[in-house]
This record gives sequence, structure tokens and C-alpha cells, in this order.
Amino acid sequence: MIYYLRMADLDRRGASTLYAQVEEALLERLRRDYRPGQLFPTQKELAAEFGTSLITVKRALDEIARQGYLQSTRGRGTVVVRPAVRDDRRGLASWTDSMTGLGRQPRTAGCAVSTRVPPAETARALGMKSRERSVVLERLRTLDGEPLCTMRNELPLALVPELPGEGLHEESLYAWLKRRHGLVPHRADEEVEARAPTREETRALGADTRIVVVIRRHTRLADGRPLEVAEMAAPAHRYRYRVEIVRNA
Repeated sequence: MIYYLRMADLDRRGASTLYAQVEEALLERLRRDYRPGQLFPTQKELAAEFGTSLITVKRALDEIARQGYLQSTRGRGTVVVRPAVRDDRRGLASWTDSMTGLGRQPRTAGCAVSTRVPPAETARALGMKSRERSVVLERLRTLDGEPLCTMRNELPLALVPELPGEGLHEESLYAWLKRRHGLVPHRADEEVEARAPTREETRALGADTRIVVVIRRHTRLADGRPLEVAEMAAPAHRYRYRVEIVRNA
């Protein structure tokens, strides 16, 4: 795939530096025309195309690689890769809000709602009595149009009695809980694990998913009542989970 860009297409007197203009043009091209695994043109080819020095092209490519879109592979050259999603958490927020805050587009590709009598351990975590039923919400979430993670949220049926019948028609479960019931998560405990994907996760997330990062969350309301137990699984090569920790005085 070869493009020809006239030297005049770069504004050499503009406020933006030359390498930044090359970087912007290449990023647009990457997102529009390339898929992960494809080879990207060499520095020499790009320098000739843009009419710039190799140093300018190298600086632009280094910045694009830093953002996670390119990777140099010995014996092959520069390969297009899919950047990992960096989920930085500094407070209790929904996944939808976190991704939207990064300028990404989270969507729900599939959703199933069911009820059950949960096993004893889950019932205790949700503060439920024997034989009480819970609601299980299972979703496949996409980011910018591509499958990224599976989610499973389980809540006491007594808190959301209409959810099994009506379903969830919003991207954010937390937004729906607040709007419909005034339920706002106040604190959560989380556990992170890496493991092999299940067959269902491989089908949903892609055959290139060899390891998944699993984040389990136990959420409570301000009055201490349990709200949910949740589990999210995402491909380890595409997802980075970062939490800010502050020392108490």
C-alpha cells in the first residue's frame, strides 16, 4: 500500500512542527487503512513520500510506536499493532465512564439478563438470605467497534426487581442504578487475576486471546449494603489496568 503525498501538503511554515504533521498524517492512515499484523512502509520510503529527512520520519514513527500503534520486529520490519487500552483508575467509576473519559466509544454488543438462587459464597457477599434470588447481567463490551471485554454483574433481585423483565438499555449500569433507584456505589474491593480464557471468552474476544486479565469487584453502598459482585475479563495483550494508591495520613 503506497501513498504519494506532495511536499506542498506539509505546511513548512506552520505552527505545527514538521514531524508532528507527518505523525498526524500517518496516524490517520494507520486507523483508516491498516490492520494489526500488516507491515508499515520503511523510513526511507516515507521520507521520500513526504519529502522530509529520515530524522523527521524516525521521530514521527517513534512517537506513534510510543502510543502503541507500531512495533519493530526483527526480520520483518515495522508491524502495525493494536494499542493496549490503559484504564487508569483514581476513584470508583463505571467502565463506561472510564472509557468515555479516554475519548473512546464503549458499546454493548450483546446482553443477557437472568435470575438465579446464587451459591452460598455469592449470597453472603450480596447480603442475601437463603433462597433469595439474584439478577445476573452478562454483556460483551466493545471499544471503538471492536470486542474488548466480557462483563458479569450480579445484584440482589430485591434491589432491581424490574431488571429481568425490562433489561438494560443504557451503556452504564451505574448510571441506570442511580437514575432508576438512586443507588450509588460508594466503595469497592477489587481483585485482579491473570488466567487462560474460557471457550466462551475466546469466541467473544478473538482467537488471539491467550491470557485474560480478570478484575473482580465487590461493591457496597454508602450505608454498607452490598450492591453487586462483578467480573470483567479482557485480553491481557490489549488491556492495562492501573490504580492510583495514596498513603493515609
